[in-house]
Amino acid sequence: MFKDIFGDSPQTKILDFLADHPDYDYSISEIAKQAQVSRPTVYKIKDILLKKELIIQTREQGNSPLYKLNLDNKLVQVILKFDFEIAKRIADIESQEPVKKYTSALVKSNYKTRNKKAIVTSH
Repeated sequence: MFKDIFGDSPQTKILDFLADHPDYDYSISEIAKQAQVSRPTVYKIKDILLKKELIIQTREQGNSPLYKLNLDNKLVQVILKFDFEIAKRIADIESQEPVKKYTSALVKSNYKTRNKKAIVTSH
């Protein structure tokens, strides 16, 4: 959701991916792959996010450290709430659009049917 609103920066892509999966931890390679950011860029941004305490290192798998959003960070909590609200509103809008389209098509269809009957009965 974030990148749709805040742009396509690598930091936004990484936070967007991690916000979509806040309960899971990931290696640098997995974050790079899923966020579509190069590994060297993820390494640079990881240091910034760690310094700001937006992400934490959770454990190691083999020699690879795993990272996830720091759910105790107040800013991360706001980010997740914001992400949830955006997703909810988009879902609400998208769920109403087919109804509007269907209703509009139905009204047009009924109008055409009524006009045909009026034309037929006037002969």
